[in-house]
Amino acid sequence: MTGKRDIPWLLASPGILLVTLVALLPAAILIVKAFQDVDTGALTLENFQAIFDSKIFGQAFWRTLRIAFFVTLVSVIGGYPLALLIARANPRYSLVIFVIVLFPLMVSVVVRTFGWVVILGPAGIVNEALMGIGLISEPLTMTQNEFGIVVGETHLLMPYMVLALLSVLRKLEPQLEEAALSLGANPLVAFFRVILPMTVPGLLSGVLLVFSLAITAFATPLVMGGARTPLLSTLVYRYALTSYDWASAAAVAFVLAVIAVAFVAVQKTVAWMWMSRHEF
Repeated sequence: MTGKRDIPWLLASPGILLVTLVALLPAAILIVKAFQDVDTGALTLENFQAIFDSKIFGQAFWRTLRIAFFVTLVSVIGGYPLALLIARANPRYSLVIFVIVLFPLMVSVVVRTFGWVVILGPAGIVNEALMGIGLISEPLTMTQNEFGIVVGETHLLMPYMVLALLSVLRKLEPQLEEAALSLGANPLVAFFRVILPMTVPGLLSGVLLVFSLAITAFATPLVMGGARTPLLSTLVYRYALTSYDWASAAAVAFVLAVIAVAFVAVQKTVAWMWMSRHEF
């Protein structure tokens, strides 16, 4: 006979089963493959030794972190003004700006990425415009490199930063900034001394979302970076489906997962320390 305490577990069982089959089981298989010898099936660290000795892995590792850092930085710099504009604009204009900011999330990642290839390519709109006004004499290389990946990923991920910041900006009392301005602070000082400290929780959430998604992005780095600019995510694809080296692919994927988990742990620690010291 089922008791009342068992009812929540019974109701949640379909979701638990789905998460187990879709997320936990594949993750467990990945971990086993990463530490398993291909021939004997015994546990080993040779798979990690092989990728750590590989020059292309080292390049992909640091490139992944570098691109994720710049994407996050640009998203913060561009996301704050957009979030402030949406929070303070007239409701009608605020809605229009909000829809424009969210529009990239409504379009397929592949479509958006190929759109940037058309815009930034050698015969793209940007190069044609720069050559038309005489600033350059030959097309700039803005795709198949890190610059193209940063542009594509920033366009994809900045809305997440805006949403995270907007969630806290709309809760701020406008009287606080008005008080700072009335006491002699200029708008820049008021932003850094009043608005910024109170929006740090939203900023940390946005950084977590953008950085985590940036290091695991696949379609944009594959199209905008190409084979000459591999990231860890595209390196997994290369090992698994090009060279059929599943052991190395599992090892790289495990390293990528460790990076993501480590960053989440660091972000949560920083957020906890900030909240414990600043009680608003």
